[in-house]
Formats: sequence, C-alpha cells, structure tokens
Amino acid sequence: MKLPIFAGALAVVAATAAFAGDPVNQSTSADPKATFKSLDTDGNGRISATEARAHPELSAGYQGAVSDSDKGMSMAEFDAWAASRQPATMPPSN
Repeated sequence: MKLPIFAGALAVVAATAAFAGDPVNQSTSADPKATFKSLDTDGNGRISATEARAHPELSAGYQGAVSDSDKGMSMAEFDAWAASRQPATMPPSN
C-alpha cells in the first residue's frame, strides 16, 4: 500500500522539478518579452503553432489565445495569454 503512494508522490516531485527546470516556463513568469522572443524562432514577430509547441502550456491554449492563427500569436496576444495564466505575478512586457 505504501509503495503506490510513494510512487505517486515521487512522480509529482519529478514533474514539478522538470517544469521548474524548464527555462521557457521560468522566463514566462520573469520576463514575458524575453520568452516571446525565445519562442519566436524565425524572428518574424509572431509565434506560430509550431513554435508554441516548445511551451506545453502555451501550445495547449494557443488556438484560444490568437485571433488569427494563420498569422500567429502577436506580442499583445502573448501578453494577454500570460496575464490570464498568472494575473498576480505576470509583469507587462512594455
């Protein structure tokens, strides 16, 4: 009985450590503008659905966060998405 509980707790700790060690996820909270630039790998000023895949949480909410997915996510849309996921801690990118 103790083994399944321990294994579950260990999985939660490992997932948390993996998420915390992900520089893209860490920088979203610290500096959304830098995160946007790191995700915009082609440098066109927009994050495509393909580029968003590097950030699992953004990828999951991508379609709902962009007004025109053919053009990609603008910095303003990224700011709005980031603010919606961490309203108390997310600084604006200005």
